[in-house]
Amino acid sequence: MLFLLVSTMAIATSAVNYSSRALQDKITDLPGLSTQPTFEMFSGYIDVSSAQDNSRQMFYWFVESQSKPETDPVFLWTNGGPGCSGLGGFMTEQGPFRPTANGTALTENPFAWNMIANVVFIEQPVGVGFSTTTDTDIAYGDAQAAADNHRFVVGFFKRFSQFAKQDFFITSESYGGHYMPTLALSLVKTKDVPNFRGVAVGNPLTYMPYRNYGMYGTAYGHQIIPKPMFDQYILAKCKDTWPTPAACGAITDQMDNILGGFDPYALDFPVCDASSSEQFGTHERHLMRENVRRSTSHHSGGGYFPKVYEPCSQAWAASYLDRDDVRKAIHVNADVPKQWELCSNAVNQHFNMTDVNAPMMPVWEEVMKVSPSNFKIMVYSGDDDSVCATLGTQQWMWKMNMQEKPGEIWQPWKFNNVADDGQVAGFVSKFQEGMSFATVHGAGHMVPQTRPAQSLQLMTAFISEEW
Repeated sequence: MLFLLVSTMAIATSAVNYSSRALQDKITDLPGLSTQPTFEMFSGYIDVSSAQDNSRQMFYWFVESQSKPETDPVFLWTNGGPGCSGLGGFMTEQGPFRPTANGTALTENPFAWNMIANVVFIEQPVGVGFSTTTDTDIAYGDAQAAADNHRFVVGFFKRFSQFAKQDFFITSESYGGHYMPTLALSLVKTKDVPNFRGVAVGNPLTYMPYRNYGMYGTAYGHQIIPKPMFDQYILAKCKDTWPTPAACGAITDQMDNILGGFDPYALDFPVCDASSSEQFGTHERHLMRENVRRSTSHHSGGGYFPKVYEPCSQAWAASYLDRDDVRKAIHVNADVPKQWELCSNAVNQHFNMTDVNAPMMPVWEEVMKVSPSNFKIMVYSGDDDSVCATLGTQQWMWKMNMQEKPGEIWQPWKFNNVADDGQVAGFVSKFQEGMSFATVHGAGHMVPQTRPAQSLQLMTAFISEEW
């Protein structure tokens, strides 16, 4: 059972020998913990500039597996945006710790992904979070991000060479629907990371027209939008026309007003009611909404909860990471300005909008064409998200004309924790080309935050030989 597996992992100790350079990045005393963890942690900077001239320094935080770090796979994680920090995932989703109110302390996350893997979280593109750049002419976009992230991966395995022989997977969510296929294509083409085994991306932005319909169709399916208004949306050809007709703006404005009382990233979950003083830093969700607005000429825009779900955790994470003692402990450059932000408006506003609007299906198709036969791709989708909704993902997924694996289409997968053993946790479909599609029932946009136990179970299955 999953809970037994977790408790066994928690007592594991490191068996990895590190180079003197890697040990310079070792975290020896992390503030906010009542006891220091048994697994090793490292953080610092890796040069990702094209000329290796230190003009682009990407910040990372690496945590060993709590099971068998010397043999478990390595995961790379970045958040979306574009322009949001992977430390958002570390602090509020699948990292080993969660912040308490106002960032005063840390609590352990029993469903952290480093229960099963060594995980490196990155802040990218440079200019996000603690990452730095002196390059004032960066053309932020998908190609730039893929190139810098590729250089990070190569640099990481150079510094932590003992992990280069282990399976390597790249993971993300949201705008990771662009980051991951472009990075995957770069890695499989160059073959300079020989143990690159696959990619997993949650609730991905893949194609803006499908995203837009997915949002309003999901709200309608949740009985939040009235039928006459949704009928207007369909009759105005807002669903199938891109760019959408001008009339769609007035209709979606009305829908957005109705959705204003909900968290569109997790429709059945509570919203954060913190005061404005606690809303520290820009949230990933706000930048995604801004991209939706910018993508057209006009405005577009009940579940059971985990006991540990905290809608204000992103604000608390910002408070924690901006503490002086934390910055010192994790080796943040002294010249990085105070007030860490989850997302960078500057990076987001300068990101290439042609890239944001581009369909990623052709990139996925090329990845599957040039990758080895044992390469794995998993798209997973929390079905309580309306912003990058399961409905929108199904639009592009089934239009790719992939060959279905007989008997493995829309099969239920069961949740195996003690309290809910045997409950349907979602559905999995697998295709001959190497891609799979998994839904996570009741999960929002941030699946590891809204359904942490199911998220860990799904990732455990994904990296297994049986998947």
